[in-house]
Amino acid sequence: MRRKTGHAWMVLLAGICAAACDKARAAPAPPLVAYTPVERVRSDSSAELMGGFAVDVDSRGNFYVADRWAIRVFAPDGRLVRSIGRQGEGPGEFSFLHSVEVMPGDSLFAYDTGLRRVSVFAPGANRVAYTIQVGRDETFSAWQVWRVPRDRSIAALFQAAYVGGHDEGFEQRKGVVRLFNPDGSLRQDSVLSVRQQDYLIMSQPHSVMITSHPFGSRPLLAMSPRGRIVRMSTDSLTFDLYSPEGRHLKTLLGQYPAGRRPVLGQERDSAIAEVGRGGVEAQVRRAMDEHDIRQWPLVQDMIVDDEERIWAAITGERGGPNHWVAFDMDGRAVARMDLPVRTFLRKVHGTTAYATTYDENDVPQVVVFDLKPSGTLALNSR
Repeated sequence: MRRKTGHAWMVLLAGICAAACDKARAAPAPPLVAYTPVERVRSDSSAELMGGFAVDVDSRGNFYVADRWAIRVFAPDGRLVRSIGRQGEGPGEFSFLHSVEVMPGDSLFAYDTGLRRVSVFAPGANRVAYTIQVGRDETFSAWQVWRVPRDRSIAALFQAAYVGGHDEGFEQRKGVVRLFNPDGSLRQDSVLSVRQQDYLIMSQPHSVMITSHPFGSRPLLAMSPRGRIVRMSTDSLTFDLYSPEGRHLKTLLGQYPAGRRPVLGQERDSAIAEVGRGGVEAQVRRAMDEHDIRQWPLVQDMIVDDEERIWAAITGERGGPNHWVAFDMDGRAVARMDLPVRTFLRKVHGTTAYATTYDENDVPQVVVFDLKPSGTLALNSR
């Protein structure tokens, strides 16, 4: 009797599980919303920006730009309100400002890769409240630094002291993410190991020269608002999520039809001329020929927005914009927009996008876009 009752329960549970699975499979995917970015304002040209590598926004709509030697603060209408910091090495001064983040209460967290230093500013203040040295004992400065939202710890990506294997004029370097306490002391080493970007090797009679690879793959990392490290490579739409301590949380397979675009001869020649400045063009061409590069990376850049959506810039056609596609935490494509050529997305806050655009003379400005829904797209459309 017990065996029959147990069997009946097993059958019932199996039926419930099967029904739940069928329901999950039948659940419709969220629509992929196409957005048209409509320019609202531009940063005041009198600011004479030099970089604009990072942008964040405060509770009042003011936006903050990491601009090499200063943090530029702009009102919602684009007017320059003030500048924080100047060139130098003292408190509140910068050598190469790489990022700026608005913290709760509108205080600021800024990282200077040249000085290996985080500077924290109170809301509305021009004078630095305190600084934190990040990786003072490291051989190299951190390439990226993120504040971990939950406990004020700091995660930082460093180039490892060793170099990966190389072959046929091609090299892959390694990087490592380390976790630091709020005072800058090391909490955990080697939280995450990542393959760094591809490099070219040019052998000279008495030396070896290493330079960036214009068509090589590279890793992209970002910190989500919930304190998760998002990692991907530019050669696929696969996203890995980690805790700040390096625990693997999940892998997302981006559900979007995208293929890698072939490198055209003119693009290749242009890249060789750019990388080979200084009389090494022939060596660059030889190194690229040895590696036989024929395709662009699939992805150019990646950010995570305030709603935990992962935006990836899929390489566009020659001379055209990149296709920015947003994925939810199940890997489903939920939004898309095309930004103008030479325009780089820095932040998405609700239905507002902040981007840095460069003119023909490489002079940057920050552009604020309103994202206007223009319809939905089928997944098989590009």
